[in-house]
Amino acid sequence: MSTSASTEQGVGPTLLTARWVVGHRDGRHVLYENGEVVFENDRILFVGHRYDGPVTRRVDYGVALIGPGFVDLDALSDLDTGVLGLDHQPGWKKGRVWPRDYVEAGPVEMLSREELAFQKRYAFAQLIRNGITTALPIASLFYRAWHETPDEFASAAESAADLGLRVYLGPAFRAGHRSWRQMARSSPRSMGNAAREGWKRRSPFARPMNIPMAVWCERCSARIASSSGPPTC
Repeated sequence: MSTSASTEQGVGPTLLTARWVVGHRDGRHVLYENGEVVFENDRILFVGHRYDGPVTRRVDYGVALIGPGFVDLDALSDLDTGVLGLDHQPGWKKGRVWPRDYVEAGPVEMLSREELAFQKRYAFAQLIRNGITTALPIASLFYRAWHETPDEFASAAESAADLGLRVYLGPAFRAGHRSWRQMARSSPRSMGNAAREGWKRRSPFARPMNIPMAVWCERCSARIASSSGPPTC
C-alpha cells in the first residue's frame, strides 16, 4: 500500500482516495471505483465521487480497498496450535487424539497464561490489520487441559480494548474428547465429571432465557440440545 498526504495538517475534514471504496446507497452496498471517503473526527461526511467541500488533509492509498470494518464470526485465534493439530498427520502422533495413558494421568495445560494472552493479542492484531473490526474468536482445545478459562478471556478483553477491536467472548465448553487406545482404532473417551460440572455452571444462565445448550454425544452419535440438564447417554 502506497500513501501520500499533503503537507497541510490541521483540524478539519480528511479526504481519502483509493482504487476501490465500499459505500452504501439506496439501501444496499455499492463499490466505487476510484472513490473518495471524507471524515472528520469520528464522523463519515461523504462516500462517493467528486467531493466538493473543503478538506484539510488528503491521503491517497492507491491500489487498495477502503470500506467499513468486516465482521468475522469464525475468527481463528490460535493458528499456531491449529497448524500443529490439523496440518501435521497422523493426528494420534501430534496430540489431536489423546493417548489413553495421557487421559488417565490427567490432561494438562500446555500453554502458560502468558502464552495464551499473547496468542489472543497477536491474533487480534492480525484481524485488525486485515480489515476486521468485529470478531468472535474461536480456538482449538487440542492442547488444553479441558475448557478455556475465564482468566484468559479477561486478558483477551483487555487486548481487544487496547487494540480497538469489538469482540464477542465466551470460553469454549467441552463435553468429551477422543482418546487413542491402540494403533488400529480410536475410542470415545468421556470425562463425565468435567462435562457435568461445566453444564451445571452454565445451565442457570441458560434456563431463564430458554437457551438450548448443545453437546455432541459420541457414544450414541447424536447431537443433544437441552436446557434442562446434562446428557445421559
